[in-house]
Amino acid sequence: MTARTLGEAVAAQSGRTGAHVVFGTSAKRETLGYPEFNEQVAAAAGGFAEQGVRPGDRVMIRVESTREAVVALLGLVHLGAVPVSVKPKVPGAITRQYLAMVVRQQGIRHTFRIPGQGLRELDLVPRPGVVREPAAAAPEDLAFVQYTSGSTGMPRPIPLSHRALLGNVEAIRGVSGMEHGHAGLIALPLHHDMGLVGVLTSLVHGIDLVVEGSGTFLRRPMAALQLLRDTESVHSALPDFMLRYLAARIGETARQGTRDPELFAAWRTVFCGAEPIRRRTVDTFLDAVRPWGFDPTSLVFCYGLAEATLMATSHRYVDAATSFSAAGAVGAACLGGPIPGLDLRIVDESGRDCAPGATGAVQLRGPTLFDGYDGATDHRTSWFDTGDLGHVRAGRLYLSGRRGDRISVNGVNVFATDIEQVVAAQEPVAEAVVLPHGESFVVLVVPERARTVDPARVAAGIAADFGVAPHSVVEVPRSAITRTASGKPARTHMTEQFEKGLL
Repeated sequence: MTARTLGEAVAAQSGRTGAHVVFGTSAKRETLGYPEFNEQVAAAAGGFAEQGVRPGDRVMIRVESTREAVVALLGLVHLGAVPVSVKPKVPGAITRQYLAMVVRQQGIRHTFRIPGQGLRELDLVPRPGVVREPAAAAPEDLAFVQYTSGSTGMPRPIPLSHRALLGNVEAIRGVSGMEHGHAGLIALPLHHDMGLVGVLTSLVHGIDLVVEGSGTFLRRPMAALQLLRDTESVHSALPDFMLRYLAARIGETARQGTRDPELFAAWRTVFCGAEPIRRRTVDTFLDAVRPWGFDPTSLVFCYGLAEATLMATSHRYVDAATSFSAAGAVGAACLGGPIPGLDLRIVDESGRDCAPGATGAVQLRGPTLFDGYDGATDHRTSWFDTGDLGHVRAGRLYLSGRRGDRISVNGVNVFATDIEQVVAAQEPVAEAVVLPHGESFVVLVVPERARTVDPARVAAGIAADFGVAPHSVVEVPRSAITRTASGKPARTHMTEQFEKGLL
């Protein structure tokens, strides 16, 4: 029988005896076979039931990259409760106020390991046999609620149905070719949609899964890579910023005289999205990992957003000339066409369809979209405006940037992400963030270690490439750059900090 809910889909893999779920890659890692893992999920559901959680209750939880957090999340789903996944912190906002907002919006009665809210704090107390089967639910019922990253303000709730979630999980499997015998590596924060849905995709399809904290993976990637070296096929997800860091770590290892030409030989899919995909990053990454056996066509460029569960479009990398546009000062990544069943259109400010190649608002509709911020809008039939701007050429999507990232200076429109990409490609700039400032913009630049940036040269380069000059270029330490879990600049917060003179 085809699973109708996330709980049923995960429980359907309980008989998988040849696959394992691994948490952590150190000597302290925890490894569970699928039968044992599913027993722990059902036992957690029983424990939550005995603590007073009922089907339909919304439970606030921070999903970390640990066995306890993942088992708790799925135990709530197994019971028929609705996990509400929140961020560990919010840029520029007092976390207590953020959590209080979530409690009010969602009618929260219980929390899992989030103290200080005056609510019932749940413990992970296994009670086998209390809740044996996944709760009966309809595909349109809520699977869980996740909150947006908060890059442009306070995070917003994204209610996701079982139908939307399982539809997107199946689309991801179709793009990757994932099947039994394969393995998944998720080293992204699980309070972010790319990490959470990545874990759920692996569990629903019953493949080996390694879950590692992102900080640990970026500092010591070799442990995870060695753990997966001899796997038949590996599927993972690495946004642009993780490609940069991984390339640096691999480069350091190579300079120490170590190289394993088969280390990446099994890697079949690396989904790359969540933030702008930069050609410089991709070129640097491929130069670093090719000698270790990495096939460049394993890269899959994606356009995704929490409101679409995760993936909306995909494009498997061919080569730099094919997978990046050459137009303008910045080469935009080809993000491919929409997943099966999803409609995509580009419209102008009046809501009319744009001509092919013309830039406009990106809108989506289809069965894998959320039910609106109000939880009651059917985006299978109603178009959802993503807030992104882009164009379609030969059926493939190319993004320009967020509508809120478009800056108009003396009638000339530029995108913050484009300027950032060009500035970051200059020596000795390690990182750049553009912030709106009055009727212009400022550029924050982080120099490479032990070096300084020439602000006048950076400003002149921007003027030459884009036809507009910034109000100022300011050198800042790396600690001044605040980012969301997916690596996006927290522009609203940093703009407030800049205006107060705190940067």
